[in-house]
Amino acid sequence: MRPLPISPQHQTADAPQDCKKGLRTEERRIEKDKVFSAFQKINYNKLANIHNGGSLLSRKKLLLGTLFLLLFGLSLYLPNLGVKEFQGEEGRRVVYALSMLETKNFLIPTLFGEAYFTKPPVFNWVLAGAFAITRDYSEWTARMVSSLSVILTSLFLLFLWKDVVKPSSLFTLLLPSLIYLTTPEVIDKALRAEIDAFYSLLVALYVYLWLYLYEIKKRKSLSYLLAGIIAGFAVLTKTFHALLFFYLALIPYLYTERSLRDLFKLNRHFLFLFGVCLVFCSWIFALHLKGIDIRQIVDSWIGEYKSAASAKEMTPSQHFTAYTLGALFSLSPWLFFLPFYLKHLPKDNPLYYKLFKYSAFLFILSYLFHFLFPGARFRYIMPSLPGFAILCAIPMLYVDKVFSFSLKKLFTALIVLVFIGKQAYTFFYYPYHAKNLNYFRRAALEVAELLQGKRILYLCKALPHHLVYYLKYRYRAVDDFIYLREIEDCRSIPVGAFVLIERRDFEGMEIPRNWVTMPLKVRTKDYFLIKVQ
Repeated sequence: MRPLPISPQHQTADAPQDCKKGLRTEERRIEKDKVFSAFQKINYNKLANIHNGGSLLSRKKLLLGTLFLLLFGLSLYLPNLGVKEFQGEEGRRVVYALSMLETKNFLIPTLFGEAYFTKPPVFNWVLAGAFAITRDYSEWTARMVSSLSVILTSLFLLFLWKDVVKPSSLFTLLLPSLIYLTTPEVIDKALRAEIDAFYSLLVALYVYLWLYLYEIKKRKSLSYLLAGIIAGFAVLTKTFHALLFFYLALIPYLYTERSLRDLFKLNRHFLFLFGVCLVFCSWIFALHLKGIDIRQIVDSWIGEYKSAASAKEMTPSQHFTAYTLGALFSLSPWLFFLPFYLKHLPKDNPLYYKLFKYSAFLFILSYLFHFLFPGARFRYIMPSLPGFAILCAIPMLYVDKVFSFSLKKLFTALIVLVFIGKQAYTFFYYPYHAKNLNYFRRAALEVAELLQGKRILYLCKALPHHLVYYLKYRYRAVDDFIYLREIEDCRSIPVGAFVLIERRDFEGMEIPRNWVTMPLKVRTKDYFLIKVQ
């Protein structure tokens, strides 16, 4: 049978109802989509706000950590910084820097026309810059350069640690920087106007900048080039010794990473050598244009290396004590954090492990290398101490307690103890030293009184850097010095003039009987101040 046809009445009655139902369904679907889209948008905005808030919080922590390190470092180092007189090599560094400002000869350290080839000029440039900016030639200004160098090194460690470890707390962020600032060996060098603190800043910058660019940013060619340029300035601070630390860390690290072929690639290691040569050869070329014989520099630097390799400056027993008992004190209390590695190595995180390996090679091999040379002082390993600070900080990422004590509380207590100990040392010993052990200041004041108003002092084969500093720049008792290289020249001094001569040279010198001789003790050296009649 055929199906019955649908009547026109049914068509006109039912069709509009079906259409209305379909329209209502479509409208409800569109409304649901709008609601869902709005809900998605709200959730997205919330997530974006949370993300931005988290980033802002991270930036706040970084800013807070930076400010804390600055304030902590300044409060740790600057009090009583200028109370004690210059000691060791401080007088030499400062006098050569001040001479650069006077003569405008910045290519090579020079004093009284005598060039000083043993150390390159960069640290003298920095000291001269500090004096020129502050217009203050005091002990405080000179030592502030070293203090700021150590603080800058700690800030560099902060940013390196942040990108490698990605710490979630301010405490974790500050770990290696605080360890570095409070290591006794570092504190000692931060309080001296000597090369070590600034030199260590340059070495830490280029050694760890290489690791940062090479492993974190994956800019391998750039890592070698920039590291080489900064290394060039480190070489101009303390000779080619500056390159030793890089290779002690680099070669074993590349070996463990199966990347030793980098040493033979033009776009890797040869870029580093190019950067070093670019800086070093620019200085050498400038010296050549001034007519300075480069062989004198080479001979002086080789003499420095031979001195470190021999036992001229210290006995073998003194050297051994410095690298054992002395090292134990100089690296305490953080040295005792290293035994944590006996239980655990950070192999679970590849980036942590790379930082651990690199720092371990830097510090341990530097220590062993210098230990083998009987003339090497313990301060020679200071550029490796940023690696030591990182090594001591890594175990605190996974160790919570020590003998049921909170490691965080123990760490905080040690920081406080070191801070109090350093302040007690400078507040009690420095004034005592200034009152009872002021050898150079006291001698300078004595000479100033004996000169009877004379503003020129002759120096007969004597270069007492500390006396020169205090007489000319600190107390302004002398306007100028005239340096006499030969004993014969010392006999032709004008009548009424004064000359300073060491006892050993004075004893072999025949002088007229009417010349007035006045003995002068300057710490361990004996001098004579002679008035020509």
